[in-house]
Amino acid sequence: MLTADLVLARVYRKEVRPRYVRDRDGELLELAAQLIDVFDSHEGRPRHELQGSLDGILGHGTDFQLHRALAKLLFDRCEFEAAAAVEPEELRRGVFAAAAARYQGPDDDSGRPFVFDRGEVLAAAAEELGVEVREVERGLYADLKTEQTLTGWQPCEPNWLLRRYNVALAQGVLLRATELEIQLGTQEPRHHRELFRKIKFFQLMHRVARGKDGGWTVWLDGPASVFKASGRYGLQMASFLPTLLHLDDWELEAKVRWGKPAKDRRFRLAAADGLRSHTRRTGQWQPKELTWLPEQLEALASGWRATTDGELVDLGGEGVLVPDYVFIHEDTGTKVVMEVLGFWRKGAVESRLRLLRRHGPVNLVLGLSSQLAAGRDEALEDLPGEVYLFRTHPIARKLVPVLDRFLA
Repeated sequence: MLTADLVLARVYRKEVRPRYVRDRDGELLELAAQLIDVFDSHEGRPRHELQGSLDGILGHGTDFQLHRALAKLLFDRCEFEAAAAVEPEELRRGVFAAAAARYQGPDDDSGRPFVFDRGEVLAAAAEELGVEVREVERGLYADLKTEQTLTGWQPCEPNWLLRRYNVALAQGVLLRATELEIQLGTQEPRHHRELFRKIKFFQLMHRVARGKDGGWTVWLDGPASVFKASGRYGLQMASFLPTLLHLDDWELEAKVRWGKPAKDRRFRLAAADGLRSHTRRTGQWQPKELTWLPEQLEALASGWRATTDGELVDLGGEGVLVPDYVFIHEDTGTKVVMEVLGFWRKGAVESRLRLLRRHGPVNLVLGLSSQLAAGRDEALEDLPGEVYLFRTHPIARKLVPVLDRFLA
């Protein structure tokens, strides 16, 4: 992610337009390759050496901002650690103790200060700690940021880095959004499910309505909203964008607070703009605990089978239900959908329960962890369908009796 000072954009007719780069630009590809080589060659070396090498190739003016931004994205792919045989804090404590033990006052009446023998102090500390003297010297301040060692990083191709930069610019603008409207065109149902699961995963405040030709309109509260201003929410919003970029037919329009002083501006983005996600498709994300249920259910031979390939359910234009499971009874064809809230944050549960009470389908099983349900007896009343409480994750043999109630 880019810091605010590295997001290059201009305002044209009250619209924020990021200064995207061409991912096939020869000079930029050469620069990207040079930066990547610098990171490659500094693995196992201190951060200050890496930064020193980067300082030698960074440009000036707007070029300097672009170069720093590319370097920042590469830093995000790095792991730094304090490379020391003993914790630096313990090393310093040992050295200071050895120095104190060897301190003497003035050695004659001249009042001249006592001079430490540095080598003797380090040798004494090394002996006490059971390490070599060179390890004491190398690790004494290894926990300082500049002294941390690059222990590993994820290499990438130059054109990938330029594409990642373009996406990071768009993310940087969205961090200042007050609200977003996304028009989703016709997609394969599984792609819609993937998108809405990500909205659910990132806990983004949203409303949803059916659009034209099988599409959807989604309204998201932005991180710069008066009531939702927070760095964490902004990062969630920015992290959501790469998932949207995987789709083929969509348009986004956002209201953003931009400039100094901040003024209301507009930001638009669409599939036709050609930004490419730097992430892989994760499919319909589910906690691993939920993937066990279909196999457990099949082993019981209960007459019910489970699938995760369910259609989206419109919740009165105020939200959407993406079933974690769809259960089908083999003899009667009865269909039951299930949403699991066991992995939600507590703060989001109350509003979800209110929405389901107003617009939830009658063939719904709401799976709720007993921890989240504690103290919510009244909130669980008058919900459509059935409520299934579990401790850590749904268990098939306990769920079957709940499903059987829909056969009556």
